[in-house]
Amino acid sequence: MKRVLVIGAGLTGLFAAAMAARRGAEVTLVTDGRGGLELSHGCIDLLTPPLSPETFGHLLPAHPYRRAGLERIREAMDLFREFLTEQGLTYFGSLEHNLALPSAAGGIRDTGLAPLAQATGALADAGTFHLASLAHFRDFSAAFAAQRLRQRGLPVGGVVELALPNLPPGRDLYATDLARLFDDREWREETIRSWRSPLTGIQRLGVPAVLGLTGAEAARTSAEEQLGVRLFEIPTLPPSVPGLRLERALRRTAQAAGAHLIEGAHATGLVEAASIGRVTGVVYVSAGGPRPQRAEAVILATGGALHGGLVFRSHGAVQESVFDLPVEHASERGGWTAESLFASQPYSRFGVIIGDDFRPVGPDGQPLFENLFAAGGLLGGCDRTAEGSRQGIDLVSAYCAVEEALT
Repeated sequence: MKRVLVIGAGLTGLFAAAMAARRGAEVTLVTDGRGGLELSHGCIDLLTPPLSPETFGHLLPAHPYRRAGLERIREAMDLFREFLTEQGLTYFGSLEHNLALPSAAGGIRDTGLAPLAQATGALADAGTFHLASLAHFRDFSAAFAAQRLRQRGLPVGGVVELALPNLPPGRDLYATDLARLFDDREWREETIRSWRSPLTGIQRLGVPAVLGLTGAEAARTSAEEQLGVRLFEIPTLPPSVPGLRLERALRRTAQAAGAHLIEGAHATGLVEAASIGRVTGVVYVSAGGPRPQRAEAVILATGGALHGGLVFRSHGAVQESVFDLPVEHASERGGWTAESLFASQPYSRFGVIIGDDFRPVGPDGQPLFENLFAAGGLLGGCDRTAEGSRQGIDLVSAYCAVEEALT
């Protein structure tokens, strides 16, 4: 049984840990924080315009998708959907066609794969839909979203005011508070009964994404049957309920397969003199002092600039945070950002450069270490935000890194 160490607990790290454990590895995941899924809409953005042989061919040779190849991209998505289906979350979509979904601000966002609860709201579906305004929920303005969507020519029938009975007193409620209330079957049934009258004659309704943290898909289906209305969810401000559902599902998958999680532990790379051309593992900091964690293969899934995988220094250096690997970046700070806030930002393309085997390479193109692999937002060679490929790269690179690590 091969010992695999994964650093990071975002989408990349959790998927890598689950996959490696499922394939028989002894997996330890070390993470300093929670990862970014609680900030995520819970969808998988693959590429805009969608992946095809033509768009694939236009990607730069160093792009993680080009390193992976179309076949492994499909395999990664299939495995991801398999994991989530087992946990009661169905993801809908394809590589070739993006879904156009409404946002909480009344915009339209394209994505490749979406939870069924969001995919039901795909704007390509014909027919009028309404938006729900939930009483005492401050983080979603149905009226504002409806106005913006109408301006885009979409058939929004109107806004429906819906009550939330017997709310706990004391403070404003966030999406996670409401989701926990919807997990309470008795409260949920009472709430759904109160919605029947105001929803008379309505066929499709968009609601804030609050319909439960556990068993949400079954709860939504039950509500649809009782109301006679097709319900779809719209993600709201963080903490994101769809993102938390995804995080919980991948954690359960990884741990059920035997992965061991070490949380709240900052890791520093461990390279011992006797291990020529190989990393030994990491040293992580705990309340009891520094502790070594050794492994036969290490997968870096620490994220990019926003998640601590890349550290930007005031004197112009950009460093990888665990092993201090070389990072491709502009040497002058003036080259880190574009003049316009809305332009593609140069820093988004900074990152560790990998070879076809997802091992980090040096300036000469040769692997730095035989048993070190990198995945996710840490990688350079792409602008995940501008090209709409953020979660797709996370999953595909994790899939490839695990495959190579277990070879």
